[in-house]
Amino acid sequence: MSSSRCPKLRVALIALLLYAPLSWSTNLQDQLSSDYAGKVITFRHFYSGDHLKFHADGTLEGDAPIGPWTVDGQLLVNEVKLQKGSLVIRGRRIILLFDSKSKTFQDALTLVMNSDHRDPDIEKSLRTLDVDIEIALSTEQPEPKEVSAAMQAVFLTPGESMADIAPACWRSYFELQEHRPPKPQDPSNPVYTMSANSGIVPPRITYDPEPEYSDAARKVKWQGTVLVSLIVDPTGTVRDVQIADPLGAGLDEKSVEAVNTWKFDPAQKDGKAIPLAIKVEATFRLY
Repeated sequence: MSSSRCPKLRVALIALLLYAPLSWSTNLQDQLSSDYAGKVITFRHFYSGDHLKFHADGTLEGDAPIGPWTVDGQLLVNEVKLQKGSLVIRGRRIILLFDSKSKTFQDALTLVMNSDHRDPDIEKSLRTLDVDIEIALSTEQPEPKEVSAAMQAVFLTPGESMADIAPACWRSYFELQEHRPPKPQDPSNPVYTMSANSGIVPPRITYDPEPEYSDAARKVKWQGTVLVSLIVDPTGTVRDVQIADPLGAGLDEKSVEAVNTWKFDPAQKDGKAIPLAIKVEATFRLY
């Protein structure tokens, strides 16, 4: 009797082994979908392109240009799944526009859809900013811990600081948003500010080429003014350009690029050239 049951037992064991990976992958797949589908995630590095491949440690496979974070920094996840030893994320790139009313960045598609003058062509182009992200994993059946580590290597986790990963020109903006205390000034190399009765003669601009328009801003017909802070040093050269009031859609970076080339006759105090902190505007208009 016992020998006649052995084949059935063997078949049952084989069936159990075959179905175990399916149960494992299904549970992990469900968890990934629950954690990420329909959510906005932020890249650690703002690579352009509609198909990006990463190693498990977050390094990029191949080459891709770095774009503005308001164009290439965020992704609305449509689907995330395990696929042949890789983690595949599919979604829509989000072009971020700064909403002057709420003082926050908004998805351009949301602003277009809520506009009193909806443009179907712009809406269509924003809906088709598809991107595929592939992150290599060490095995075809990775542990949840490995999958989580791979995601964290490529994307920020909730609560992580943007000030730590954004380009230098965004540092002051994000530090202010995150309520970080400003860095103390070097007492051996003070930077002056204009004030009443300061006796400071302000700098005079001598060269100020206009910034170029970004492709993303043209796509959504976005215009306005970016306010940047900067220091004019005693030689009249611009340094430490920081975005104060942004605009989004890559226009902020275009402002910084242009302002970094500006030249001044330096500020004067008591007949001596001094470093002075000022703010300037870069205006974008579509004609």
